Amino acid sequence: MINQGEITQLLVQVNQGDMNAYNKIFPVIYGELRHIAHRIRFQYFGIETLNTTAIVHEAYLKIINSEANWNSRAHFYGVAGKAMRHILLNAARRKNAIKRGRDAQHLCFEEWEEKINLSDECSDELLRLDEVLNELERKDSKQVKLVECRFFANMTIEETAAVLDISPSTVKRNWQVIKAWIYSQIQARKTA
Repeated sequence: MINQGEITQLLVQVNQGDMNAYNKIFPVIYGELRHIAHRIRFQYFGIETLNTTAIVHEAYLKIINSEANWNSRAHFYGVAGKAMRHILLNAARRKNAIKRGRDAQHLCFEEWEEKINLSDECSDELLRLDEVLNELERKDSKQVKLVECRFFANMTIEETAAVLDISPSTVKRNWQVIKAWIYSQIQARKTA
């Protein structure tokens, strides 16, 4: 079992192009991303709405191909949260495009299995959330990072605090405020 310090060191070595470090850390990263995606799948979207493997594969590719230099395990999973946010939002946009008759695709059976399948209600909610987060990003990008860590990466208060370099009590306080603000903004968009 690799401890957190070793994970951080391996991530630094991967950034430097060390393939041995990559081979050591890949199973750990994949397993943790799978765990995060599985929690998101069940906690926010229900059992049948998302394919865990599809989320993990796409997130992993986004993370590994990113230009980020990870200085810690927490930073890496902050990047993972942002990647998962984009994956879920892209799935919601595809769902809405198909619902409106655009972007009709003919996929073979194997491709359908790997597609992320969101319910209409879920995709609409994700798109509203994206609008709200884009508005928030213009005001306070640090709060958006908090949402990406807590909601999209499903990080704990402590993990989020480490990523954002703030105290756990600040994370807790800001998370309560931001959840209430997001909820009010989404509700306002529903009635508009």
